[in-house]
Amino acid sequence: MKRVQRLRTDTIRNRFATGLYTNWDSFIDFNDNVLEWLKKADKTRPKGVVLDTIEEAAYILDKAIIEGGKEFLISDRLYLKLKSLFKIKKRELGGNGFHMGRALYELGFNPLVSYPFRPKSIMLASPNFKIAFKKSIKSPKEAIKDSDPEYDHLIFEFKKDLSKGIMNSGRQIFSWDLMSSKGIFDYDFLEIASNSNYTDVLMIGYAHLLLPDYKRKTDEIIEYIKNHKRPKVHFELGRGNEDSVIYAMKKFSDNNCSESWGMNEDECFTYLKAESMNINDLINASLEGIRNYDLKRICVHSQDFAFSISKYDMKKELEALEMGCIASTALTLGSIKDNLDKVNSLPRSNIEPIKKNIDGYNLCLIPTFLNYEPKILTGLGDTFAGVQAAIALS
Repeated sequence: MKRVQRLRTDTIRNRFATGLYTNWDSFIDFNDNVLEWLKKADKTRPKGVVLDTIEEAAYILDKAIIEGGKEFLISDRLYLKLKSLFKIKKRELGGNGFHMGRALYELGFNPLVSYPFRPKSIMLASPNFKIAFKKSIKSPKEAIKDSDPEYDHLIFEFKKDLSKGIMNSGRQIFSWDLMSSKGIFDYDFLEIASNSNYTDVLMIGYAHLLLPDYKRKTDEIIEYIKNHKRPKVHFELGRGNEDSVIYAMKKFSDNNCSESWGMNEDECFTYLKAESMNINDLINASLEGIRNYDLKRICVHSQDFAFSISKYDMKKELEALEMGCIASTALTLGSIKDNLDKVNSLPRSNIEPIKKNIDGYNLCLIPTFLNYEPKILTGLGDTFAGVQAAIALS
């Protein structure tokens, strides 16, 4: 078996920035009592994009353990109701910017990470990332804003157990988060992260969390990164508010604001209109998408495979995919930095690798590692996204 190779961080001199959100993730103990409650609970199909009743939450959670979880915004009322019903077993930092930043930090880099709100509890719990603060760089403890609110995402993580009616492993996120739903950005971060004098590669994910009424907040992002001094930009899509994502895709493309887009297979099916989630259909949709949106690369990941279609060097693309898979798999084992060498002991999926040129683009596809007893299920997509984009765009 080929041994996993560690990334030589000393060969990559680039300055990375990750955004746009850092928040609390509160993990609910998904035990037999939760399953019993879910069986008996009344269930109602959601009436809007923000869930407001416990019946709507039950409907979504019941669907998640069968089809796979997504991320939904919830009202204040539902947030308090869920917290009163279920036991929170742990609370950790999360968010797109944090997950990508943590991955790079644990691999030996020192990224600039976005924190739109900076309450003391969050800043003191943070790794020693670089934080933009009043046109300078600070440590988290130096950038505290005591009056800022603490936003929270309630997360149900579940593992496949057919005997209990759980058809797959995954997580369902219920986000109580005015910061991301209304597009409240870290403007100190954006000013530095959008300037190639200070940043070489900017990786962002945010649009799927924007309420449809706030989709034009993307215009603010575009104003920062459409200038001639911008760094290379990787834009990570997400499932949530599709109208907001589609708006962002068009804006990024029309203004030539990014080199690279990333997504999972479900997002590729949804946004690039793949005929199915069969690998060949996903590749064909990505090939059409890279042309239609005038990009240099598209990267797609799933539990079983990861591929990129790219104008960049094939060797670098393969390294990017491999290291993204290694880092996200190491996270499923408990942490990235402590488990990189253990990934090699895990099996690969039975997907055949691909390495070829297709219509002037490099197509690279690799099988992923399989961990049937994951300790962590949240943040894996962002971890993969951050690592692969950092390497591919360096």
